[in-house]
Amino acid sequence: MDRRRFLVGLLGLGLARGQGLRVEEVVGGLEVPWALAFLPDGGMLIAERPGRIRLFREGRLSTYAELSVYHRGESGLLGLALHPRFPQEPYVYAYRTVAEGGLRNQVVRLRHLGERGVLDRVVLDGIPARPHGLHSGGRIAFGPDGMLYVTTGEVYERELAQDLASLGGKILRLTPEGEPAPGNPFLGRRGARPEVYSLGHRNPQGLAWHPKTGELFSSEHGPSGEQGYGHDEVNLIVPGGNYGWPRVVGRGNDPRYRDPLYFWPQGFPPGNLAFFRGDLYVAGLRGQALLRLVLEGERGRWRVLRVETALSGFGRLREVQVGPDGALYVTTSNRDGRGQVRPGDDRVLRLL
Repeated sequence: MDRRRFLVGLLGLGLARGQGLRVEEVVGGLEVPWALAFLPDGGMLIAERPGRIRLFREGRLSTYAELSVYHRGESGLLGLALHPRFPQEPYVYAYRTVAEGGLRNQVVRLRHLGERGVLDRVVLDGIPARPHGLHSGGRIAFGPDGMLYVTTGEVYERELAQDLASLGGKILRLTPEGEPAPGNPFLGRRGARPEVYSLGHRNPQGLAWHPKTGELFSSEHGPSGEQGYGHDEVNLIVPGGNYGWPRVVGRGNDPRYRDPLYFWPQGFPPGNLAFFRGDLYVAGLRGQALLRLVLEGERGRWRVLRVETALSGFGRLREVQVGPDGALYVTTSNRDGRGQVRPGDDRVLRLL
């Protein structure tokens, strides 16, 4: 990989800094990179929201796949994940917005053919999408249990988040084949989608599992005018948990709903989140920083001890993920129509 170190002032990024971390550019010149997936041969797949999956291997960037997508607002090609038994099961999963046959979001999988991937089949269809392209959710990841977790937004139709008959405003849990996962909390409940794992979400953007306890954490966007502003969240996700949207904004102290582990009253719209060296790192879009949340406690009883800025100066940040080399990988999102484009954007950064 091309690991050119970023130092303060390099490329005109006078505010760039990594709090105790060495920051290097892996690859630049990308268009709205939304998610990363690391191949066991050292290659890296990069989902670009306009519909391309790029392959970066040994310093060379190529196009791995091009998918038809509805690219508007926050929609397009979003999440990316490898089958947990990859490469024995040679499948790459992606979350996309499509217009053909009716506008909706779906999870698809591609068959990995080395230098390229070809569309294999749709894994889950019918996730709500709307022409404005907002609140599509889109993060996908396989958990320690081998199941596929999917975050979905409520497409600015708030009541979908509380409607168990809808896939919108939820975290879903599926088998690798796209069936409702065994043990899902609403399996067999009349009128409920059996894929639902948790509900009451506005626009969840991240998934991460605690490296010791296996607990699921998620990042989520709070309101941007429809019920005030701010109150972006980090949540500890439990099976069947109702996280309150739109009944509750931020911490409601209502026993019917689960309060966030942490929230930003003035707003910090998050991208993904990841555990790294024992702390929880959250990428910030409008906040334009990578934050370190230092947790203390034990299973089911966590609190945020302090919050620190780990990285700033690169603009909007979306993806954050630990690579197979033990480093933390972060993507910028300055070409998404909401940021200030810098020379070389968008880029993948490596922090160590």
